Amino acid sequence: MDTNNIITLSLLVGLLFIAISFVFYRRKRLLMLRALFSVRYLQQLFREGKLANERIYLYSMLLCLLGFPSLVLVFIQFYAPEWLVTYSPLQIYGMACGGAMAVFLLSRLFLWYFTSIFNYQEQRYLYTTMKALYQFYNALFLILIIPMVWYVRTPELIFYVYIPFFLVIFLAFFISFLRSINGVSRIHFFIYFCSLEILPYLLLIKLLIINL
Repeated sequence: MDTNNIITLSLLVGLLFIAISFVFYRRKRLLMLRALFSVRYLQQLFREGKLANERIYLYSMLLCLLGFPSLVLVFIQFYAPEWLVTYSPLQIYGMACGGAMAVFLLSRLFLWYFTSIFNYQEQRYLYTTMKALYQFYNALFLILIIPMVWYVRTPELIFYVYIPFFLVIFLAFFISFLRSINGVSRIHFFIYFCSLEILPYLLLIKLLIINL
């Protein structure tokens, strides 16, 4: 299976997940979209329950597992390091998908461990809700930008459009959480956030830079 087929299939499946989630959870999805621009809608999401425990959260995670490996595959096809030349597009996509899943599972595991040690169980649900929103926005944007990058052959959009968008959403997620939490040591949370939310991306960027 070549890169074009993999990306096309990933986008079709991603659009299918988006359609299904909007059909069965239309009100919740619209609320999640509005929460990006309004604190009132964000607070309404918190009042209505634990978003990370609902099935709609699973659709957001699946979108990320489709979008992020596709972005990695597109990036590598334009800027292929020498050590990746021997791998097929399907193998690269599989490795990227496995890496994204490992980061997600480890993040959830360490979040549970961190909140259990410091007795932050209530804040855990707030954090996972905020992270679910951040991943949902990021996944939707990936579904939009990947076709433009790949089919229009404009890899610079990754650097000039996607990365700034990713950083803005990342900072918005971080600031919104800090404004919403109560009873949490800012030092504890800062150590956790830098270690498990920022460090994996920095290591990935360093690995790509070294091998380009």
